[in-house]
Amino acid sequence: MFEFKIEWIRSKIRTNNIFSPRGKIIRIIVLYSIYSFVVNFQDAYSNAYPNTSINSFRNYINGSYISRGNHNGITVGAYVWLWSFYLNVNFIGFLVGTFATPYITDNYGRKAGIIVGSTISIVGTILMSISIWANSPELLIIGRFICSAATGISFGSLILFVQETTPTRLRGTASFLSETLYVFTNVVGMGFGLALIPTSIALVLTFFLKETPKFLLINKNKREEAEEAIEFYQGKCENHEEILGEIIKESECEKCYTSTRQGLIEVFKTPHLRKALFIGIIALQLMKAYWPLTYLSSNILMTHFSDTAAEYASFGFSFANFIACIAGNFVIDKFGRRPMLLINGVINTFCLILYIVFDRLTFYSNENFKYGCIVTIVVYGITYGLALGPIAYFITSELTPQQYRALVQSIALVIDCAVNFIFSFATMPVYDAIGVWAFIPLFIVPSILCLIYLFFVMPETKGREIHEILVDMKSGWRRRIGSCVHAKTLSATTSYRSCDEDSVVSTISFVTIHSVVHSETKVDDAMSLYSYHIRL
Repeated sequence: MFEFKIEWIRSKIRTNNIFSPRGKIIRIIVLYSIYSFVVNFQDAYSNAYPNTSINSFRNYINGSYISRGNHNGITVGAYVWLWSFYLNVNFIGFLVGTFATPYITDNYGRKAGIIVGSTISIVGTILMSISIWANSPELLIIGRFICSAATGISFGSLILFVQETTPTRLRGTASFLSETLYVFTNVVGMGFGLALIPTSIALVLTFFLKETPKFLLINKNKREEAEEAIEFYQGKCENHEEILGEIIKESECEKCYTSTRQGLIEVFKTPHLRKALFIGIIALQLMKAYWPLTYLSSNILMTHFSDTAAEYASFGFSFANFIACIAGNFVIDKFGRRPMLLINGVINTFCLILYIVFDRLTFYSNENFKYGCIVTIVVYGITYGLALGPIAYFITSELTPQQYRALVQSIALVIDCAVNFIFSFATMPVYDAIGVWAFIPLFIVPSILCLIYLFFVMPETKGREIHEILVDMKSGWRRRIGSCVHAKTLSATTSYRSCDEDSVVSTISFVTIHSVVHSETKVDDAMSLYSYHIRL
């Protein structure tokens, strides 16, 4: 009787939880919008406010030195380096937090990662608020470091959480919401101390959500709880067993590693894991100009505009980024990750080139060309929000099996943080030294190289289960066969056609495969026919 009541209470909590989306699209969007906003608020907020508060920070830092007896304040050169360090200490902290993410998320769960990150973030926010009262830039830097370490944990955990709790058909849209709300916070640019409120909300909200089904089934082997989690996020449906089966297929792809050292060794020695890592790293490198523009666009635009006009233009950059993110939510699961990432990557790289052109024309031809600089920055923000930023952050988790997902994603983010710190830290000094030409070695050349690599290596992940994507990553022959069966120059008179150096398909078989593909059937069906005839 007692056990029956316990089960009845658990059932009521499970079915009446107001936070349960239960597979309804509107509730999924609302839940993940709110959740992404409160979890990402600290990181996005701390990256946004320096760009529109340059003069306030200059007075704050200079005033702190004067109050300590240095009547002349801080020198211009020292301020540039101190300001650059303050901005980029965020990357160091994020790197530290990202290092800790795999251990927390793989042992204690994705929810635990968000809880730990939110708790640490509250501590850092309090320190940053105290630093203003104490007139201490050093304490401000320490608080910023702690907050960024916290966001390194919560950001990585949130990506894993969203990817593993949403239906496959909505995986891209839900993942996109994280970056959309991140950019929204950049636009808002609220004042000191307010980050405490949304971070506290994130901490409380997390307790009402269930752990991800994949973590429960694969990492903890808790089938019943995994079923409850599926019902919590995707609602009651007849294909629960099918969903569990898909998760089990993913778990069979790899064995769990027993230590971080062993996991690192497996990642770098296993071709498909190594490829997933490289794709994730390279995709993130396409955004090298984003952080300097987020931090320093006002400084850069002050070359041609007044302080006020430069700050308005920077706000326009962030606002365009946000609007584009909203649009991206509606198209990401229609057009696919690969074309959206590559096309927008080409456009935003071209924007950086055009910025140099307009900058030089302003100096040597006509001052009105300076408005072209604003246009190119705004268009850059649009391409970032529409595809580049959101996809780059979640693509790694769509290419990696559950057992290695947190580790591979963390390695990619750690490397990205290190590179971001170097490039962002160097941007202002290099810009002061050689002007707009700094864009070429820092951003344009690396972006072109990254686009070439992704064009040849990156697979499509839209609407596909992870274990299906892993087949591509492991074998590498799917795309060769896909291009073979899609080839327009087919000869019905040839006795055979080779799609691989060791494979031969008869004329009848190949024409059959060709008709399957061109009747808008999945390439998987054509590949099954191909395998069948090879066996014959």
